[in-house]
Amino acid sequence: MKLEGFLNANQKNPSLNFARPYANWPSDITAAFNTFYSNYNSLQVRYEQRMVAGLTLLNSFSWSHSLDNASASLEGNTPSLQDANNPSADYAQSDYNLPIANITSLVYELPFGRGCRFMNDANAFVDTVLGGWQVSGINTMQAGTAFNVVYTPNSATAVSPQISATFRGANEYRPNVVPGQKATQGRSVKLPSTGYIQYVNLSAYTLPATKNAAGTLLSPFSNASRNPGRTPAFYQTDLAVNKKFSTPLESLKVEFRTEFYNIFNHTNLYLPSSGLGGTLGGSPTSGGVISSTFQPRIIQFGVKVMF
Repeated sequence: MKLEGFLNANQKNPSLNFARPYANWPSDITAAFNTFYSNYNSLQVRYEQRMVAGLTLLNSFSWSHSLDNASASLEGNTPSLQDANNPSADYAQSDYNLPIANITSLVYELPFGRGCRFMNDANAFVDTVLGGWQVSGINTMQAGTAFNVVYTPNSATAVSPQISATFRGANEYRPNVVPGQKATQGRSVKLPSTGYIQYVNLSAYTLPATKNAAGTLLSPFSNASRNPGRTPAFYQTDLAVNKKFSTPLESLKVEFRTEFYNIFNHTNLYLPSSGLGGTLGGSPTSGGVISSTFQPRIIQFGVKVMF
């Protein structure tokens, strides 16, 4: 599938002594191309149960793999290429790639009160208190979110010095990979000063050097793939309980509702900081830290009057 993407059409080329392709134009040029591409494959399974004994159930499962070298364009978080001269090197899992996702939703009419299986002969007071309740829920289980790992080169080797925004084609420089090391190290390694999680394994990368022993400028591009990491799996259960009340006026109905978002208060980690810092030519000493989470448990109540 052909996609539109943005890059610097006048990027300096490290393999040509950092010369520009348009030598008579000394500035960067943001250009749009429709030569980017993507590929998506999936297995999708859906189970649906229409109202049976008061229960409505829907379960959707997907097992998928999405690859591209341009997941978005003209957005604030648009990914851009490491090297405009080598778009194929950015072909990797999409920013939105979720290999596994299972979502279950249900609505259940509790069988209590007049006209129901239980307490059909309840008096008006009991029916008002115990009858007509409805429970609904959504349970989400899915793989974590893909994320990139980048660094900032020395200004001497920056190939697009006049472009700062990724949606305009700013380069996203990646570090070198240390063989045998995992990109991430789970949620158990915490920084002693803040308690934040050091999620990216800093030992898995090295930062490219600026010059070699002879003083020649080196390429800022390296061999790490785009989006090499993924956050921990995401789990959340939302629950709602509501009840409709009749009133002496036939046209007037009152509904009470309470909602529990993330009812089990599961801690779902957000994306780590993607920028690695440290001395160029050595191992990174900072970056890859998760310092925030998705919403904790939230409870809210409401009353709706219908007339």
